[in-house]
Amino acid sequence: MPPRRTVALSQELIVTACLELVESGGPGALTFRNIGRRLGVDATAVYRHFRDKDDLVRALADRLYEEALAGFAPGEDWLDTLRDAAMRVYRAFAGHPQAAVLAASRSTRREAEINAIEVLLDALRQGGFEPPEAARYERALGDHVLAWAAFEASFVMLPPEVREGDAGAPLVYAAQSRERYPRLAECAPHLPPVTVPQFETALEIFLVGLRTLAPERPSDTEPVTPGPVGTEPAGQG
Repeated sequence: MPPRRTVALSQELIVTACLELVESGGPGALTFRNIGRRLGVDATAVYRHFRDKDDLVRALADRLYEEALAGFAPGEDWLDTLRDAAMRVYRAFAGHPQAAVLAASRSTRREAEINAIEVLLDALRQGGFEPPEAARYERALGDHVLAWAAFEASFVMLPPEVREGDAGAPLVYAAQSRERYPRLAECAPHLPPVTVPQFETALEIFLVGLRTLAPERPSDTEPVTPGPVGTEPAGQG
């Protein structure tokens, strides 16, 4: 057996390896042994940086938040800020479907996720919501985004023949009896293909609701912008 190469391990390097492993081999590929093999180190070396697999999964999820917020800046309008932040998080998670299945339901309790929460809360405060409402709506919007990303990820992970069958659903709906399903008959030609995500439509519906709920007088709270990830370590738990 050839000697193992010397690698200067770091959490960043390990998380990158985790993302590559999961995307190429699926969620089941995420083991300490596989990570060590990919990095050319013993699995015990990985344990010096992460306590267990759950710690790894949370770090992996936080990497997706970090990717989402790279280059982010608040918009001129609070709704624009929410829209941009939500689209970024959705694209980051949906763009890594194998990782999203593992990570979308998790609270990372790490810096990038905390920055994302701060961005949403600040936008809601700029919209005039008081802290109790801002906290509720931030949670609802965050869950809305991640649920959609996980839904899209689960569809992408289906076997090709299953996806193909689901893609034909609109044709089945269109073939139903007009007498029995008159509304379906009139709307069937306009049904979006199953393979075309409808997240942007769902997000706009959510934002219209927030705009309706927003107080008439905008908040006089000064906007804040979280610092880049890595400038101030967040507590881990």
